[in-house]
Amino acid sequence: MKHNTKRILTLALAVVLTLSLFSGCSSKPKYQKYNGTIWDSFDTIISIVSYHENDAQYDAFMKTAQDRYSYYHKLFDIYNSYPDMVNAKTINDNAGIAPVLVEKELFDLVKFSIDWHKKTDGKVNVAMGSVLKIWHDVRSYAEFNEPYLPDMAQLEAANAHTSIDNIVLDEANMTVYITDPECSLDLGAVAKGYATELICDELSETYQNFAISAGGNVKVNGSPQDGRTRWGIGIQNPVVDDNYQMVGGNLDLAFLYGNQSLVCSGGYQRFFVYKENRYHHLIDPVTLFPKNTYDGVTVLCEDSGVADALSTAIFMLEPQEAIDFMNKIPDAECILVTEDGTVSMTEGFKAYLESCGITSSTPIE
Repeated sequence: MKHNTKRILTLALAVVLTLSLFSGCSSKPKYQKYNGTIWDSFDTIISIVSYHENDAQYDAFMKTAQDRYSYYHKLFDIYNSYPDMVNAKTINDNAGIAPVLVEKELFDLVKFSIDWHKKTDGKVNVAMGSVLKIWHDVRSYAEFNEPYLPDMAQLEAANAHTSIDNIVLDEANMTVYITDPECSLDLGAVAKGYATELICDELSETYQNFAISAGGNVKVNGSPQDGRTRWGIGIQNPVVDDNYQMVGGNLDLAFLYGNQSLVCSGGYQRFFVYKENRYHHLIDPVTLFPKNTYDGVTVLCEDSGVADALSTAIFMLEPQEAIDFMNKIPDAECILVTEDGTVSMTEGFKAYLESCGITSSTPIE
């Protein structure tokens, strides 16, 4: 979560999901359409489309969104400390030393992550900080220097300290304790989606019609107030050229409504190239190296935090395994794009796709 302008812009260009919001018409619209941007949270550009009756309402909406993203960015940060705040880094700093009293939102995120570790048979593991730090440092070094690969012996030594059981929660006292001094949290697989879900819940208490695109995490609430019933969300085809620039255009268009999320994990978002091979940030907890089955996976469900966890989990599975796993999750769908360009999806996703006849005005059943 370090602030890095170059990295933020790179991520923005590589976003898998882009809001495709088509103009509507109305003779006397009650609501005006507004476009807003948040630049300094979760190392990505956060774009927001919302409908309000006046500028003052929009300004209040954006201030709330900006303040809450800034808060959760700091609370879930594992890299930086902040004055008067106990955050995820504080938990890591006290590994093997003492339990840490934390805010309920952070406690709940860690608890959520442990629950999804069990549900995904370890595919989502926020206790992998020691391994992920090695890869993070290698990627950061490769930005300005000759790239190299981490030593397997070093990765295996770090992996000895990644048991989820090292994280002890005390809900009565609201404390988190990492018992192994060499174990650390890395919340990157779930933090942005989880934060987006919390923020949308807070915003929806006052505001009803908005769509947020936080990098690869899209969350919609209500509907566009321009005659359409659904939000159009472009799912980008994760094809890159020889310079690893996105050139695939849209794979399809998904039309969402009400309270839904669309989240993607892709190997082209954060990576480095070593000897003509791309090494991305999605690390397989079994091999300790990037998983290379997919160029991208997209998950649709209601909860953005759950979608984040699911997208990470199925990235680690083979295609049929991923489809079978998703078919067991109620009201959750996925699209898979393998490295050879093969596209597969759960049957339920077709009810949202332009290629299957869905439009922005398709009635909501």
